[in-house]
Amino acid sequence: MFADLALAQMSALGATVAFAAGHSPTSAAGIAYTFLFAAIGAALLTASRLIPNEVQPEAYIGIIYVVATATTIVVVDRSPQGAEHVKQILVGSILAVSASDLPKFAVLYAFIGAIHWLVRRPLLAASEAVHSKMGCSLLWDFVFYSSFSVVVTSSVATAGVLLVFCFLIIPAITGSLFTRSIACALGIGWLGGVAASAVGLAASFEFELPTGAAMALAFTLMLVIGAVLRGLIFAPAGGRRICIRIFLRAASAMTLMTLLLSAIWLMIMPRADQPMFDLLQSATGIGPATFLAVQERAVYVDALKDADYRRSQESRLTTLERQSRWRGDGLSDTEVRRIGSFQQTFNEMARGDDFVVKSLSGRARERERWYVGLPLLITSLLGLLTLLPGKWRADPARLRTACLRFLRAFQIRRSINGGIVSAGPKALTGRCQKTTYGCPDP
Repeated sequence: MFADLALAQMSALGATVAFAAGHSPTSAAGIAYTFLFAAIGAALLTASRLIPNEVQPEAYIGIIYVVATATTIVVVDRSPQGAEHVKQILVGSILAVSASDLPKFAVLYAFIGAIHWLVRRPLLAASEAVHSKMGCSLLWDFVFYSSFSVVVTSSVATAGVLLVFCFLIIPAITGSLFTRSIACALGIGWLGGVAASAVGLAASFEFELPTGAAMALAFTLMLVIGAVLRGLIFAPAGGRRICIRIFLRAASAMTLMTLLLSAIWLMIMPRADQPMFDLLQSATGIGPATFLAVQERAVYVDALKDADYRRSQESRLTTLERQSRWRGDGLSDTEVRRIGSFQQTFNEMARGDDFVVKSLSGRARERERWYVGLPLLITSLLGLLTLLPGKWRADPARLRTACLRFLRAFQIRRSINGGIVSAGPKALTGRCQKTTYGCPDP
C-alpha cells in the first residue's frame, strides 16, 4: 500500500529536480525528469523482494519515502519560490486542468488499464507470492511498478502527491471492504471516488479551501463511512445490534474523552488555545463576554466589532484588486498604492484590536474554568464510568487491577549496564520472545 506513496514521492522528487534546473514540471523536460525518478523508484520497489527476511518490507518502503522527501527538501531549498513549489507538489492544481488535457489523460489511463487487464493473472500471482524471489515474480513486479510510475508521472504535477495517493488507494480499499470480486470492488471504488471528488470540490468552493487537500479529506471521510457501513451491512442479523451498540459506545467514549481532556487543559492552561471550547462557543453563542465584568464586556464587544469591520474592509480591497486583474481592468499606480496603504493600516489596527480581544478572552477563560471546566470534567468522568462494563463497575478491585495492568503494559524496564531504560510496549519488539515486560536479555 505504502509503495504507492513512496513512488509518488519519487516522482515529486523528479519534478522538484526539474524545477530546480529551470524546467516547468509540465514541460517535456519536466516530464522526463519525473519519469526517470519514478522509474528509479520502481526499480527500488522491485528490489524489495531481494532484501533479507530480517528487514520488513514496510521499513524498506518507508526508508525510500523518507530519503525521497528529504532529498526533495534539500533540492527545493536552493530554488527560488521553493515553498510554493512544495505546496504545489503536495496538493497540485487540479482546477487548472483544461478540456484539452482530459482526452490525453483518458487515453493514457485506458491504455494502462488495458495492459493490466491483459496481464492480470501473472500480476495477481506475483502479488500473492509476497516472499518469492523468483525471476518471474521480479519481472512482473517491475512491469507493474513501471506502468504505475507512468500513471504517477502524469498525475503528480496536476493532482499532487496527496491526491494521487488518495485516488489510487482509498477507493480500492473501500471497494474491498464490501466484496472479494475485483470487478465489483472496482465498481464500488469508482462510484465512491466520484462521490468523494464531488464532495471535496464542493467543500473547496464553499469554504475557500485548497482543492487537493479538501478532496483528500473527502476521500478519508468516504473510507470511514464505508468502514461503518460494512460493520452494519455484513454483520449477522443477531450481531447487527451488537455492532451498533459497540459503535455508539465507542463514539460516546471518544466524545467524552475529548471533553475530559479539553476540561483538564482549560483547568491547567486557561490562557492557552482552547479549540474545543471555541467550537462549543460558536455553536451555543456563549462567548467570553458572558464571563467578563460590565466594563470589560463593553471593551471586548467594541474591539471585536472593530476587528471584524477592518478585516471586512481589507478583504473587500483584496477582492477588488483581484477582480480588476481577472477582468483585465488595470489599476493605476496611484490606486495600487492607495489600496496597499489602506490594507497595511487596516492590518495594523486589526492587530491592536486582536490583542485586546485575546487579553480579555484569557481573563474570561480564567473564570470560565471554574464555571464550565470543572463541571464538564466531573460530567465527563461520570459518563466514562457509565460506559465501563457492568462487572467492572460492580467490582472496584477488578477495575483497579485492570488499570494497574494497563499502566504496567506501558512500562518496559531493562537493566543495561546498570541503567534503567523505559519505553512503550512495542518500542523494543521485533523478534522478542514472550516475556513478562519486554524482550529477553541477550
